[in-house]
Amino acid sequence: MNVKKLIAAVAVFAAAGSVFAGDLMPFTELDNFKSTKTRADVVAEVNRDRAEIALARGDIGLVPAVAPTSTRTRLAVRKEAIESAHNQKSLSRSDIGG
Repeated sequence: MNVKKLIAAVAVFAAAGSVFAGDLMPFTELDNFKSTKTRADVVAEVNRDRAEIALARGDIGLVPAVAPTSTRTRLAVRKEAIESAHNQKSLSRSDIGG
């Protein structure tokens, strides 16, 4: 009985799959599409739109975030982290309040 149910289920799924296997691109009017704008035109339009959105939000005048540059070397930061870890280990429970 289980084999019959399995065969019936496979047949139903196969029939359902063939229903959806029709034309995947029904928009045939896009086949001969020719753009009238260059890439530079599109980029300029996007930048203009972003500026208009920023103006509408009130974001004008904000400086974009810039990652700060460190004046310390990686070795100095590592040394400081190790010293801090040693200092934390040397604290007793009474120092912490336990």
